Amino acid sequence: MMDRNIVYVILLVNLLVAIFFYLNKKCEIPLFLAAFNILVEYRVIALEIGNSQFVNFNYQISFIFNLELAYIISGLILLGTSVLMYTFIFFYKQPKIKIKDSNAYLKDFLFSRKKYIFIGLGVFTFFQLVLASNISDGYGNLSKLANSSFIILLFLFFLNTKTTKLYTKLFYLGMFLFIGYITYSSELRFQFLGWMIPVGYFLVRKVNPVYKLGVMLVGLFVIMVIFSAARVMRYDVKSELSTEELYEESYDRIQESDDVNFIDGFMMMYQVYPQYLDHTYGIEHLNILLRPIPRTIWQGKPLAGWFQNYQEKYGLELVKIGFSPTLYGVFYAEGGEAAIPLLSIVWAFLLIWLYRSLSMYNSDLSALLIGVLLTALIPIFRSGDLAGDFAIVFMSYWPIIIFVYQYKKYVRKRIRLECNA
Repeated sequence: MMDRNIVYVILLVNLLVAIFFYLNKKCEIPLFLAAFNILVEYRVIALEIGNSQFVNFNYQISFIFNLELAYIISGLILLGTSVLMYTFIFFYKQPKIKIKDSNAYLKDFLFSRKKYIFIGLGVFTFFQLVLASNISDGYGNLSKLANSSFIILLFLFFLNTKTTKLYTKLFYLGMFLFIGYITYSSELRFQFLGWMIPVGYFLVRKVNPVYKLGVMLVGLFVIMVIFSAARVMRYDVKSELSTEELYEESYDRIQESDDVNFIDGFMMMYQVYPQYLDHTYGIEHLNILLRPIPRTIWQGKPLAGWFQNYQEKYGLELVKIGFSPTLYGVFYAEGGEAAIPLLSIVWAFLLIWLYRSLSMYNSDLSALLIGVLLTALIPIFRSGDLAGDFAIVFMSYWPIIIFVYQYKKYVRKRIRLECNA
């Protein structure tokens, strides 16, 4: 078990290296990783000083929860983060612009797809307001997440509408605020963040990197308050809480670190594998592709999460409550402690490829897509059910994926026509 002072030193060094890398390369991935690790470590500190207690849910397993085991898990998460971060830093190269588009191209294409975007916005807003509450949990209910993409595109309409068309511009702004507001709920907290973070990142795309660090710090605190407030409203009636009371309860929840109890989730997984369940050896990642197959077609499809597999193996009643163990907990489930650094290296190269691929546009589209990527990493890195987390990301951003695919075709065609003119 690593000395706690050494842990804090490594966390600080990782953060400083990530900041230095960001200021020089303008790449936020190492900064995200370092900040995420500190956030996870805050859970241990909250437990140490008595601000919080370990989670308590009866899985009918005699779990051990103590600080000694929490320190072991903390070290494993620190190992995975450090390997992933430094592999990324060492092999990352700033991308060259390969798609020579422009903001004028982006604007023209955006308005050429106006009809389809507004149809999608109307359909999914209606779905969210009228139908979603009548649909059981699953992909049917998750489909309303697509509104995050349409809200982002609606915001682009607002930005690209001339101020001379004031009423149109105000109409877009009003729609954006209203539809954005109705996505805020305690059930699918990611939906609100799914459009808020990319829009926020896009707005500060031209801000000096030093100042942007301050903006990101404030943004992180705001996100944590919003995230906690949504959870507070799950247990308290919103109308019975004043804004001040809601903030106070949300802030108390942040102090208790109840929304970052990833250490607890990993502690459970650490005691389940391999004592009760065999390591899955890649099934967690393979499930990303297998999960969309309906169980009516494939009766033996792998279950989601260790708790469901445990309950099936030992004939217990199925429950859907799980505690996120971070992405590194998923790595551990697949191959034990050795899998954590190995899969962290693989994921570093995956993130390098993704970041470079999304940064190759000459227009501001790159800033929008990087904002989407950073947002998508939130549910994936807190994880617990990797296939389910990827489903949430895909269901949120499939309209953006289609938009970008068609835009690339549009740019190639337009450049070809202009060259032949």
